Amino acid sequence: MKYSQIEKKNKLDLSYKDKPYVVKNYAKKWTASKKWTFKYLKNIKGSNLKVNTVRGNAALGEGKMTSISFKKYISQIQSNKNKTYLTTFYLFKKFPKLIKDIDYNYIKSNSLFCHVLSWIGPKNSITGFHCDWSENINVQVRGEKIFYVVSPEFNKYMYISDKFERISSTSKVDLKKIKSNKFPLFKKAKVIKVHLKKGDLIYMPRGWWHYVRSLKPSIAVSFHFWNFKNFFKDLLYESIKVLLHDIGLFKRNKCACHSFDKNGNRYKRG
Repeated sequence: MKYSQIEKKNKLDLSYKDKPYVVKNYAKKWTASKKWTFKYLKNIKGSNLKVNTVRGNAALGEGKMTSISFKKYISQIQSNKNKTYLTTFYLFKKFPKLIKDIDYNYIKSNSLFCHVLSWIGPKNSITGFHCDWSENINVQVRGEKIFYVVSPEFNKYMYISDKFERISSTSKVDLKKIKSNKFPLFKKAKVIKVHLKKGDLIYMPRGWWHYVRSLKPSIAVSFHFWNFKNFFKDLLYESIKVLLHDIGLFKRNKCACHSFDKNGNRYKRG
Protein backbone atom coordinates (compact mmCIF):
# COMPACT_ATOMS: atom_id res chain seq x y z
CA MET A 1 0.00 0.00 0.00
CA LYS A 2 1.29 3.48 -0.89
CA TYR A 3 0.95 6.19 1.74
CA SER A 4 0.70 9.96 1.51
CA GLN A 5 2.64 12.35 3.74
CA ILE A 6 1.17 14.65 6.36
CA GLU A 7 1.69 18.39 6.60
CA LYS A 8 4.01 19.63 9.36
CA LYS A 9 3.59 22.94 11.19
CA ASN A 10 5.83 24.88 13.53
CA LYS A 11 3.06 25.40 16.09
CA LEU A 12 -0.51 24.40 16.91
CA ASP A 13 -2.87 26.60 14.92
CA LEU A 14 -6.57 26.01 15.60
CA SER A 15 -7.62 28.47 12.92
CA TYR A 16 -6.50 25.82 10.41
CA LYS A 17 -9.05 23.00 10.47
CA ASP A 18 -9.18 21.59 6.95
CA LYS A 19 -6.58 18.83 7.17
CA PRO A 20 -4.62 16.92 9.81
CA TYR A 21 -1.09 18.08 10.58
CA VAL A 22 1.80 17.34 12.94
CA VAL A 23 3.71 19.64 15.27
CA LYS A 24 7.07 18.09 16.15
CA ASN A 25 8.27 18.34 19.77
CA TYR A 26 5.10 20.19 20.79
CA ALA A 27 5.16 18.85 24.37
CA LYS A 28 8.92 18.92 24.82
CA LYS A 29 8.67 21.41 27.69
CA TRP A 30 5.68 19.79 29.38
CA THR A 31 6.32 18.59 32.93
CA ALA A 32 4.63 15.34 31.84
CA SER A 33 7.28 14.77 29.16
CA LYS A 34 9.99 14.95 31.78
CA LYS A 35 8.25 13.24 34.70
CA TRP A 36 5.77 10.66 33.39
CA THR A 37 7.79 7.48 33.29
CA PHE A 38 6.05 4.14 33.83
CA LYS A 39 7.84 3.94 37.18
CA TYR A 40 6.39 7.30 38.19
CA LEU A 41 2.82 6.35 37.23
CA LYS A 42 3.11 2.98 38.99
CA ASN A 43 3.96 4.62 42.28
CA ILE A 44 1.52 7.50 42.13
CA LYS A 45 -0.82 7.83 45.12
CA GLY A 46 -4.05 5.89 44.58
CA SER A 47 -2.56 3.57 41.94
CA ASN A 48 -4.28 0.50 43.43
CA LEU A 49 -7.57 1.49 41.76
CA LYS A 50 -9.10 -1.00 39.30
CA VAL A 51 -9.06 -0.34 35.56
CA ASN A 52 -10.51 -2.28 32.62
CA THR A 53 -7.98 -2.94 29.87
CA VAL A 54 -8.74 -4.52 26.49
CA ARG A 55 -6.87 -7.04 24.37
CA GLY A 56 -7.10 -6.62 20.61
CA ASN A 57 -8.91 -4.04 18.52
CA ALA A 58 -11.33 -2.24 20.85
CA ALA A 59 -12.87 -0.20 18.02
CA LEU A 60 -14.21 -3.39 16.44
CA GLY A 61 -15.86 -4.33 19.71
CA GLU A 62 -14.11 -7.70 19.62
CA GLY A 63 -11.49 -7.12 22.30
CA LYS A 64 -11.58 -9.08 25.55
CA MET A 65 -11.56 -6.87 28.66
CA THR A 66 -9.54 -7.57 31.80
CA SER A 67 -9.95 -5.91 35.19
CA ILE A 68 -6.62 -5.19 36.91
CA SER A 69 -5.17 -2.65 39.35
CA PHE A 70 -3.56 0.35 37.67
CA LYS A 71 -0.36 -0.28 39.62
CA LYS A 72 -0.11 -3.92 38.54
CA TYR A 73 -0.95 -3.04 34.95
CA ILE A 74 1.83 -0.45 34.71
CA SER A 75 4.26 -2.87 36.37
CA GLN A 76 3.42 -5.56 33.79
CA ILE A 77 4.00 -3.12 30.93
CA GLN A 78 7.44 -2.37 32.38
CA SER A 79 8.31 -6.07 32.36
CA ASN A 80 6.66 -6.78 28.98
CA LYS A 81 4.15 -9.16 30.59
CA ASN A 82 0.93 -7.47 29.53
CA LYS A 83 -0.48 -7.10 26.00
CA THR A 84 -3.73 -5.32 26.88
CA TYR A 85 -4.49 -1.64 26.27
CA LEU A 86 -5.84 1.01 28.66
CA THR A 87 -7.83 3.16 26.22
CA THR A 88 -9.97 6.27 26.64
CA PHE A 89 -8.85 6.34 30.27
CA TYR A 90 -9.95 9.20 32.55
CA LEU A 91 -6.45 9.66 33.96
CA PHE A 92 -7.06 13.18 35.20
CA LYS A 93 -10.27 12.29 37.00
CA LYS A 94 -8.52 9.42 38.77
CA PHE A 95 -5.35 11.42 39.48
CA PRO A 96 -6.36 15.13 39.38
CA LYS A 97 -2.92 16.48 40.28
CA LEU A 98 -1.53 15.24 36.96
CA ILE A 99 -3.48 17.89 35.04
CA LYS A 100 -0.84 20.43 36.14
CA ASP A 101 1.77 18.49 34.16
CA ILE A 102 0.23 19.29 30.78
CA ASP A 103 -0.36 22.63 29.08
CA TYR A 104 -3.56 22.94 27.09
CA ASN A 105 -4.57 26.54 27.80
CA TYR A 106 -4.54 27.39 24.08
CA ILE A 107 -6.91 24.51 23.32
CA LYS A 108 -9.27 25.45 26.16
CA SER A 109 -9.34 29.09 25.12
CA ASN A 110 -10.33 28.11 21.57
CA SER A 111 -13.14 25.71 22.45
CA LEU A 112 -16.48 25.75 24.23
CA PHE A 113 -15.86 22.37 25.84
CA CYS A 114 -12.72 20.21 26.04
CA HIS A 115 -12.58 16.54 27.05
CA VAL A 116 -9.16 15.16 28.10
CA LEU A 117 -8.32 11.44 27.99
CA SER A 118 -5.23 9.24 28.15
CA TRP A 119 -4.03 6.14 26.32
CA ILE A 120 -1.54 3.83 28.04
CA GLY A 121 -0.31 0.53 26.67
CA PRO A 122 2.51 -1.79 25.60
CA LYS A 123 4.17 -2.16 22.22
CA ASN A 124 1.76 -3.20 19.41
CA SER A 125 -1.36 -1.81 21.13
CA ILE A 126 -4.01 -1.13 18.49
CA THR A 127 -6.79 1.43 18.18
CA GLY A 128 -8.87 0.44 15.17
CA PHE A 129 -10.18 2.79 12.49
CA HIS A 130 -12.65 5.29 13.92
CA CYS A 131 -13.62 8.92 13.40
CA ASP A 132 -14.46 11.28 16.25
CA TRP A 133 -17.36 13.70 16.25
CA SER A 134 -15.10 16.38 17.68
CA GLU A 135 -11.87 18.04 16.82
CA ASN A 136 -9.12 15.85 18.18
CA ILE A 137 -5.53 16.44 19.26
CA ASN A 138 -3.24 13.58 20.29
CA VAL A 139 0.05 14.26 22.10
CA GLN A 140 2.63 11.51 22.49
CA VAL A 141 4.05 11.89 26.02
CA ARG A 142 6.16 8.71 25.95
CA GLY A 143 6.89 6.08 23.31
CA GLU A 144 6.09 6.16 19.59
CA LYS A 145 3.05 5.41 17.43
CA ILE A 146 2.05 5.07 13.82
CA PHE A 147 -1.17 6.82 12.74
CA TYR A 148 -2.96 5.79 9.54
CA VAL A 149 -5.30 8.63 8.59
CA VAL A 150 -8.11 8.75 6.01
CA SER A 151 -10.21 11.73 4.92
CA PRO A 152 -14.03 11.59 5.27
CA GLU A 153 -14.22 12.03 1.51
CA PHE A 154 -13.51 8.27 1.39
CA ASN A 155 -16.32 7.29 3.79
CA LYS A 156 -17.91 5.02 1.18
CA TYR A 157 -14.79 2.84 1.22
CA MET A 158 -14.53 2.56 5.03
CA TYR A 159 -17.02 -0.27 5.76
CA ILE A 160 -18.64 1.71 8.58
CA SER A 161 -19.79 -0.44 11.50
CA ASP A 162 -23.24 -0.15 13.07
CA LYS A 163 -21.83 -0.90 16.54
CA PHE A 164 -22.13 1.92 19.05
CA GLU A 165 -18.99 3.80 20.09
CA ARG A 166 -18.84 6.85 22.33
CA ILE A 167 -19.01 10.11 20.34
CA SER A 168 -17.45 8.47 17.31
CA SER A 169 -18.06 5.99 14.51
CA THR A 170 -16.01 2.88 13.83
CA SER A 171 -14.91 0.97 10.76
CA LYS A 172 -14.74 -2.77 10.12
CA VAL A 173 -11.50 -2.28 8.21
CA ASP A 174 -8.65 -4.12 9.94
CA LEU A 175 -5.21 -3.26 8.58
CA LYS A 176 -3.93 -6.66 9.70
CA LYS A 177 -6.31 -8.29 7.22
CA ILE A 178 -5.90 -5.97 4.25
CA LYS A 179 -3.88 -8.52 2.25
CA SER A 180 -6.71 -11.06 2.57
CA ASN A 181 -8.78 -8.87 0.23
CA LYS A 182 -11.56 -8.77 2.82
CA PHE A 183 -11.99 -5.03 2.29
CA PRO A 184 -11.52 -4.54 -1.48
CA LEU A 185 -13.05 -1.03 -1.62
CA PHE A 186 -10.62 0.27 1.00
CA LYS A 187 -7.86 0.15 -1.63
CA LYS A 188 -9.52 3.20 -3.20
CA ALA A 189 -9.02 5.29 -0.06
CA LYS A 190 -6.03 7.59 0.21
CA VAL A 191 -4.14 6.78 3.42
CA ILE A 192 -1.77 9.16 5.22
CA LYS A 193 0.90 7.46 7.34
CA VAL A 194 2.30 9.38 10.32
CA HIS A 195 5.13 8.42 12.68
CA LEU A 196 4.54 10.20 15.98
CA LYS A 197 7.50 10.33 18.38
CA LYS A 198 7.80 11.45 21.99
CA GLY A 199 6.56 15.03 22.38
CA ASP A 200 4.90 15.16 18.94
CA LEU A 201 1.32 16.32 18.35
CA ILE A 202 -1.15 15.34 15.66
CA TYR A 203 -4.26 17.42 14.95
CA MET A 204 -7.24 15.50 13.60
CA PRO A 205 -10.21 17.44 12.19
CA ARG A 206 -13.73 16.31 12.98
CA GLY A 207 -14.75 13.21 11.02
CA TRP A 208 -11.29 12.07 9.87
CA TRP A 209 -10.60 8.35 10.22
CA HIS A 210 -7.53 7.13 12.08
CA TYR A 211 -5.99 3.77 13.01
CA VAL A 212 -3.18 3.75 15.58
CA ARG A 213 -0.45 1.24 16.46
CA SER A 214 2.13 1.62 19.25
CA LEU A 215 5.74 0.98 18.26
CA LYS A 216 6.91 1.10 21.89
CA PRO A 217 5.24 1.12 25.32
CA SER A 218 3.35 4.39 25.19
CA ILE A 219 1.62 7.11 27.17
CA ALA A 220 -0.48 9.60 25.23
CA VAL A 221 -2.99 12.35 25.98
CA SER A 222 -5.89 13.27 23.71
CA PHE A 223 -7.99 16.42 23.67
CA HIS A 224 -11.48 16.21 22.17
CA PHE A 225 -13.02 19.65 21.87
CA TRP A 226 -15.99 21.47 20.39
CA ASN A 227 -16.74 25.05 19.35
CA PHE A 228 -20.17 26.65 19.80
CA LYS A 229 -21.57 25.29 16.52
CA ASN A 230 -20.41 21.72 16.98
CA PHE A 231 -21.35 21.65 20.66
CA PHE A 232 -25.02 21.40 19.65
CA LYS A 233 -24.46 19.57 16.38
CA ASP A 234 -22.28 16.83 17.82
CA LEU A 235 -21.60 16.82 21.56
CA LEU A 236 -25.14 17.37 22.82
CA TYR A 237 -26.63 14.83 20.39
CA GLU A 238 -23.91 12.24 20.93
CA SER A 239 -23.97 12.67 24.73
CA ILE A 240 -27.67 11.79 24.78
CA LYS A 241 -26.86 8.56 22.93
CA VAL A 242 -24.06 7.81 25.42
CA LEU A 243 -26.44 8.31 28.35
CA LEU A 244 -29.09 6.05 26.81
CA HIS A 245 -26.46 3.45 25.99
CA ASP A 246 -24.94 3.45 29.47
CA ILE A 247 -28.31 2.81 31.10
CA GLY A 248 -29.02 0.05 28.59
CA LEU A 249 -31.72 1.69 26.44
CA PHE A 250 -29.71 2.11 23.22
CA LYS A 251 -27.64 -0.66 21.60
CA ARG A 252 -26.99 -2.22 24.99
CA ASN A 253 -25.46 -5.40 23.55
CA LYS A 254 -24.04 -3.95 20.35
CA CYS A 255 -21.14 -1.69 21.13
CA ALA A 256 -17.36 -1.35 21.21
CA CYS A 257 -17.15 0.16 24.70
CA HIS A 258 -18.64 -2.50 27.00
CA SER A 259 -18.10 -6.18 27.71
CA PHE A 260 -19.86 -8.86 29.77
CA ASP A 261 -18.33 -11.18 32.34
CA LYS A 262 -19.36 -14.83 32.80
CA ASN A 263 -22.11 -13.75 35.19
CA GLY A 264 -23.64 -11.39 32.67
CA ASN A 265 -22.40 -8.24 34.39
CA ARG A 266 -21.71 -5.36 32.01
CA TYR A 267 -18.62 -3.19 32.41
CA LYS A 268 -16.91 -0.43 30.44
CA ARG A 269 -13.31 -0.23 29.31
CA GLY A 270 -11.01 2.34 30.88
